[in-house]
Amino acid sequence: MDDVDVSTVTPVVQDGVLLEKDELMKKEKDDRLTNWRLITIAGIVSCLNAVENSVLGIGEWPYMKEIDVDATAQFFGLATSASKCGHAVFALIFSIWSYKTQSVRIPLLASRFIAIIACMIYLSIEYVKQDKRYVLMSVYILLGIANSGGTVLRGYITLCSSNEDRPRAFATLGLSFIFSIIVGPTIQLIFSAFPYPGHEIVPGIRFHLYSAPIWISFILTILTVFVIYCFMEDIAQERTKKLRNSDSTSSFSMEKWIKAYRKLKKTDLDWKLIGVCFFVKMAVSFSHATMGSIGSILYMVQFGWDGTKTVQVGSITMVVFGIMSSTVLLLYIFCHLGKRIPQHKMFLFCTIAFGSVYIITYPYEFTSTPVARYNETTRAGCNPSEYTWCFTALAVNPILYITVSLLVAGPAIPTMSTSLDTVYSRILGNIDQSIAHGAMTVVDDILYMITPIFTTTMFTLYGVGPLWIIKSIVFGLIALTWSLNLRKIGEHLY
Repeated sequence: MDDVDVSTVTPVVQDGVLLEKDELMKKEKDDRLTNWRLITIAGIVSCLNAVENSVLGIGEWPYMKEIDVDATAQFFGLATSASKCGHAVFALIFSIWSYKTQSVRIPLLASRFIAIIACMIYLSIEYVKQDKRYVLMSVYILLGIANSGGTVLRGYITLCSSNEDRPRAFATLGLSFIFSIIVGPTIQLIFSAFPYPGHEIVPGIRFHLYSAPIWISFILTILTVFVIYCFMEDIAQERTKKLRNSDSTSSFSMEKWIKAYRKLKKTDLDWKLIGVCFFVKMAVSFSHATMGSIGSILYMVQFGWDGTKTVQVGSITMVVFGIMSSTVLLLYIFCHLGKRIPQHKMFLFCTIAFGSVYIITYPYEFTSTPVARYNETTRAGCNPSEYTWCFTALAVNPILYITVSLLVAGPAIPTMSTSLDTVYSRILGNIDQSIAHGAMTVVDDILYMITPIFTTTMFTLYGVGPLWIIKSIVFGLIALTWSLNLRKIGEHLY
């Protein structure tokens, strides 16, 4: 309903039934002007929300290992999965809440208050005397729930933008996320000079490289509440009011006509291509979740880096990745890259490129060395009591791994995300897309919920080699599926 101004269309009605589909569909061109002010505000909110994730991401595993000697890689995978489970459930709840109330402000404000509670628990963890890993798990779950509120921003973007400007609008949302990837690791890098246990501010609350970012996150969350409350507007509510106030001479009520129109539009959906988008999104998420769940573990176990070096190198890597990604998204916004290059073909190219990363960085003998031996002092390196493959496994050269990953992932990840969002949005067409994007997020989160457990278990049992083979196969399946539907997808775009 968001793509047609129903006040300009006169429905043909008899006994409450729409007779002419052509009359409803006659306005094919989307004439709605893009509200760049509201899109920018949505991008700012998205960025501030994402910062709290990025400031914690690299330091999560080192901190858990530091404060609880009983923490294992598998427990960390379980905690990560629990966080994604909370995100999945509440992404759907927030999406339905937003759809029913036609508001994005209320769900977003609720999610920010949950984030504030999570930050306060995180900062107070020193008061817990034992089993601190469970407290951290609860924080991850709360942050997962809080971050799920940002799901409603995708539907909000479709309300604020025209079809023609949709790639640029989604690029703005993507740019905000990439900016947070730069800011978060930069904050961690700045405070890496304060090793744990750091300085005690008040009894039980310390300031160190693991807690400093959450202080920043706490302040930014308060700022986000202010931005949402003062500057965001509920576009859907305003449009509904205009529709209700519009003059209608027909005995068939505007509310019933809107419901009938939505029902009619739903019958025109290309469910096969929607299914393709879901499958592709799931496969991409599986690969990204794999790396997200073992990134810092790989640094510490295979390369033998301690917690401080893991945070420092991980932070620098993420900053470089963020700069490369933001450059690509700026091209979308200011150089209209979404119009110049077919987005369905761009997605296919990036898929093939990404899959090649795991082929290149596989631990071959000629590019690898034995994994680092365990160091009792730093608790880094491969511990034979945890991993049976410590004396036989190889670790790829870290410079090769980081360089190749950055050169491909930097431009590919934001391009894949923007192009897939654009394709999915246009396949859905002129319907309220809030729940549709919420459903995509739920499916996405299910993968993020399952994958960390699968990944850490595979890593514990077999090391990194089998994981890289699986990831290569997954990207091969994505490329094949997308190629078989390429022509039909292009018909929806042009």
